[in-house]
Amino acid sequence: MDFCEMYEQYYHRVYYTALKVTKNPCSAEDILQETFIKAYDKLDEVREEGKVGAWLSTIAHRKAIDLLRKEKKAVIMPIEEMPMPQPVYENAVSDVEHICECRHLEEDIKKRISTLSPKLRAVFQLSYDKQLQEKEIAQTLQITQAAVKSRLHRARLAMKGKLGEEMDHYSTA
Repeated sequence: MDFCEMYEQYYHRVYYTALKVTKNPCSAEDILQETFIKAYDKLDEVREEGKVGAWLSTIAHRKAIDLLRKEKKAVIMPIEEMPMPQPVYENAVSDVEHICECRHLEEDIKKRISTLSPKLRAVFQLSYDKQLQEKEIAQTLQITQAAVKSRLHRARLAMKGKLGEEMDHYSTA
């Protein structure tokens, strides 16, 4: 039996075996991985393909018991209460939305930076975009370090004021 076929065929059975014992979806997923790692290592020792499911369930059950012994608690969950594992693609939608929000926020920040006065914008961009220290900014712009600190402080205040409402929008969305 091919490992991929075995995984596809017995994935749910192994997961639910582990979940029934641990009553914890995260622990069940960990046990699922450990079970198939062990199965991969011992795949050449399997003699009867008809007993692979029982063999995998036994491995998962023993690993779950071992985990509970480590945690010193044993809980059994009825099958009716067991949650289904979520496919990866369900989380992808929220990830895409998050990326879009981040890009929108980045665009807003760039717009806000462009509204700063040229003196404040230069100091702000050298500090944040170029990651220069105050001393390096002072040398680059040929101004004092005190002027850099002052302009950077004023630029930050201006950005906070301008972005405050926008950040409130993102935190409530």
